[in-house]
Formats: sequence, structure tokens, C-alpha cells
Amino acid sequence: MAVARLVRVTLEAPRAEVGRMLARVIGFTEFHPSRREGMVQDIGLLLLSSKAHEVYAQAGELLGEGLFKTGDRERQVEKFEAHDVEELVRELEEYLEIIERNLSLFTETDDKWGVTQVLLAIQEASLMVFNDLQRFFAYPSDGATVRFEGFVAARSLEAFKGLTGGYVVAADPVRTQGKDAAYIPTLLVNPRVVSIFESLTLERGLPRYGEVDPTPILAFVFPFFFGIMFADVGHGVALMAFGLYLVYRTAYKNWGELILVLSLSTILFGFVRGSFFGVPFTSPLERVIALPPALSAGFTLSSIPFLLEVAVLIGAFHLASGYAIAFVNQERAGNYLDAFLDRLPTIVLYSFLIPFGFAVAGTALNFGVLFTSDAPTPIFNNILGLDVPISTTARVSLPVIAATLVFLVAGHPVGEYLSARTARSALRGLRDGLVEAVAKPFEFFLNTISYIRLGVLLITTTLLGSLVAGVLSYGVVGVVVAALLNVAVIALEGVIVYIQDMRLQLYEWLSQFYAGTGTPFTPLVSRGDHFTLTWI
Repeated sequence: MAVARLVRVTLEAPRAEVGRMLARVIGFTEFHPSRREGMVQDIGLLLLSSKAHEVYAQAGELLGEGLFKTGDRERQVEKFEAHDVEELVRELEEYLEIIERNLSLFTETDDKWGVTQVLLAIQEASLMVFNDLQRFFAYPSDGATVRFEGFVAARSLEAFKGLTGGYVVAADPVRTQGKDAAYIPTLLVNPRVVSIFESLTLERGLPRYGEVDPTPILAFVFPFFFGIMFADVGHGVALMAFGLYLVYRTAYKNWGELILVLSLSTILFGFVRGSFFGVPFTSPLERVIALPPALSAGFTLSSIPFLLEVAVLIGAFHLASGYAIAFVNQERAGNYLDAFLDRLPTIVLYSFLIPFGFAVAGTALNFGVLFTSDAPTPIFNNILGLDVPISTTARVSLPVIAATLVFLVAGHPVGEYLSARTARSALRGLRDGLVEAVAKPFEFFLNTISYIRLGVLLITTTLLGSLVAGVLSYGVVGVVVAALLNVAVIALEGVIVYIQDMRLQLYEWLSQFYAGTGTPFTPLVSRGDHFTLTWI
């Protein structure tokens, strides 16, 4: 699973041992405190966090006086050790007291620099304690004990129990349903190569707990689409060189890794088509299988319909997967009315409207022969190799389409009535159902036709590559000019292809099922840039 399964753990300790319990929890570094309804801030923890903030402020005042400003040097990391949180705060206070008592003794440059590093470490450590304690909400109690809860990944539960010992009083797997779902954090656990694409998912927000994480699918489909639109071995090699430069020579490592993956897809599809900087060559695949002429780099006008039809077919499968995931998300969340009265009929309607659209296109909009034509259905015949008559496609699809539309219209008032139990809500649902029944076919058409850009940009890449390759016939000058033109083409079209790929993924596909309203799983912090902390 890309979204880690979580366990809600409940911890309890006598008031005298709260500091030790908190030290173990903070030291685990994979614990997310819970703040659901009914929990409050504990007065003891508030006082302790207030004391930590006071230490932070005092250290800041000393640093702000400018007494210890020295030149640039290598950062020093202070090491702190403590049995519990309360002891750590006392230790930081003692450090401050020692420094304040001996300010007049720090006259040498090395002493000033050393004290500055200690103050920075004190300030950072006290702020860490303050921020961590502010996140703990406890259940109301009689004061003798403190009881709170939080989340850990299921895979880390045994390690957490081993560290916290008898403080754990309950551990329950977190369900994806229920009124507390909004408080459950989301922890993504994708493999390294997949996590490169998490930034694309996060453009639309973090998935809710239990929601399908689209990142693994994006990690395949995004490079797939990019390679289709930018298919050229030479362009892919240039992108790979640029990606390696970003990874090893700049601070933009994530961008570099993303470009490396996209370059591999570009090279792969370039080999399929047989194109190297616009110069066609015989694809190695042609020795194994016979590829359609339209897939080769030798572009002709007759290739255009085939490439556009392939793009539409790819788009149909892509969108269908989005509608299917929408059903899964609603079913997981326990929204069964929406799942079975809206999402499931949507999948069925789309799955039969698309073939019906192919049949209509095969008649050139001549509806009079739609149910009698024996001509093969477009796309089914010339791409999938299925000899299905237009009349058969229409006769099978239309009854299912009609029944599904009726089901969608009727499902809305039923769902609204079961939720609100009023006649007015049922009438409102009927109105919404009628509007959706009219709007959905147009929505399907517009979303699907949008994928034509896959074919259009591939055609554009081929034409530009051919024009640039034609310059090579002018000798050495032509080679230089072609190199410059290729740089311009790669930069310009690379950006355009990336933007169009993003549009297809984020707006055409993700918008069908993705809410992106999750709460990030944020572990407690136990280290900083200027200090390390060891809980004894």
C-alpha cells in the first residue's frame, strides 16, 4: 500500500512519570499525536512547554545582544543527554545560567564562537521541546495519571511497544471509516523511484487516510505519456544528460531524478519509432514484430487519423481507471450510497458510451444507418483488430446506456431521501439527477477528446525533428545550426509536453476521484541542526 496502515495507540502514565513517557515517545520519531474531539491540553504539559519557551527566549536575547558574533566557521553540534523531558529543560536552564554568570570571561574569539554554538543549540533544543509538547492533547483525568493517544505505522508497532514498555494500554488498527476519519494522518510509504512523483500528487493535496494514493499510477503513466509525446532517442539522451547534471551538480536533485525517469521513457519510445534528433532509422522492434507505419518516424499525412485514434483509446482507458478509483474511494470510506448509486453507474455509463461514440463516428454522424451498418467499428477494427460491426456495437451499447441513465436519475432522489428523510431532499435529488444525466455524456466527450493532445504533440515532435534534420544536408554549417535548433526544440517542446502531461494527469484524471484533503503524518522531532539528543 502506498498509504501506510496506521495503529491508534493509547498511552497512560502516573503524573510523576509523564516526563519519562514523553521522552520515549519523542525519541521514537515515528509517532503522530492525536487531537480528536474530547481531548484537551494538559495543564502540566502546558507549564512545562511554557518553561521551555522561556529558555528559548532567554537564549535568543543573549544571541540578539551580538556579544558572540564571529566570522563564518564550521557549525558545531552540541550533544545533550537526559532521562526525561523535564530533566532536559532543567539541563538547558543550567547551561544558560552558567553562560550568563560567566559572560565577562568570554573574551577570546574561540570562546565567543564556542558560546555562540552552545546558545544556538540551547535555543533550538528548547524550541523543539516547546513544539513537541504543544502537539500533545490528553484525555480529561483526575490528575493522578495522564492519558493520551496517537498514531504509529502498523509495521513499527512492535518497535514502539518495545520502547515505551507498559505505558501502552491499547493499540487498535485504524479504520478508514467513521466520524474521526478527518483526524487520521496520512503517511506515504512509496518506493524510492515512485516517491519521485509524490510532488505531482501533492499538487492536488495529500490523500486522505484510506484513499487510493495515485502516486504509483502516476509514476508509470506520467513518463508513459511524456515518452509518447516526445519520442526521440536523441532528445531523450539530451534530457538524461541534463538530469544527471541537476542530480550531481546542483541543489535540484528531485527535479533531476524526475527528468532522468522522463528521459528513459523518451528514449524507449524513440527506439520504438526509430527517431534520433529527427533522423529516422529502422526500429529494432521491427525485427521482432510488424509495427503500423504510422508509428514509425517516417511521417505522412495518412498517419494522423491513426495517431489520434490511438490517443483517444489511451485516454478512454486512463479515464475509466479514474472512475473506477472513485468508486473504490467511496466504498472504502463507507459512503455506500454514493458508491453504488453514482460512482458505479458512472463507470458503466462511460464504458458503453465510448464504444457507442466509436460507432457513431464510423457512420460519419449518419444516424439512419447506425443500427444496420455492417462496416467495422472504428478503433475496434484498425487498432484492436476486432471485427465488430457498427450495428452490433450500437445495439449492445444503447440499451445499457439508457438503463444506466435512468438508474443515475433515480439514484439521486433515493440517496437524498435515505440521507435526509424528507420529500424536499428527494425532489432536490431528482433535479440533480436530471442535470447530471444530461451533463455526463458531454463531460465524458470533452474529457476523452482532450487526450488527442497525445497524438498532436507526437505529430509536432515528428515535424519539428524532420525540419531540423533537413538542415544537416548543408554540411558543417548545417550540423552547427541543427545542434542549436535541437537545443531550442528540446527546451521549448520539453516544457510544452511536460505542461500538457501535467494537465492530463491533474485535471482530466485526478479530478475524477481525488480529494487531496489528507492530514500529513508529522512525527515528533528529537534533533536539530545544532544539537543531538540522547534519551538515557
